[in-house]
Amino acid sequence: MKFGRPRLATEATFDLTPMIDVVLLLIIFFTLTSQFAKTQLEALDLPKEKGVKVEGTQQSTIFIDMKADGRISVLGMPTDVSAVAKMVEGEARRLGDSLDLVVRAERACPSQFLNKLATALAGAGVRNWKLATSGGQS
Repeated sequence: MKFGRPRLATEATFDLTPMIDVVLLLIIFFTLTSQFAKTQLEALDLPKEKGVKVEGTQQSTIFIDMKADGRISVLGMPTDVSAVAKMVEGEARRLGDSLDLVVRAERACPSQFLNKLATALAGAGVRNWKLATSGGQS
């Protein structure tokens, strides 16, 4: 009778390379998409006042850009005050108090345009909004 060496049980292996590839692709995707959100903001000459430091934007943040001549745009798309009020009213109903509204008005923008926008926002049910500044004092 011939006795052989006992066979050693082979361990099951799991190749982590495909999972690492997928994780790296997801990291790249989310990094790039977060950068695209920042590039949609126009370059404006904001008021140079010290304000409250904002750590990051929420998913529900709406940026309204106002040029010196009173033109308004949202995400780079030109619009008017009534369209902005209608859009914000729908978002305010949907999100409630978690809506974060930031108005980016140029430093040379007359206050009459900002007052007109503030009146429309109040009519749309927005109680709180922020005015963006550049952070430095001149």
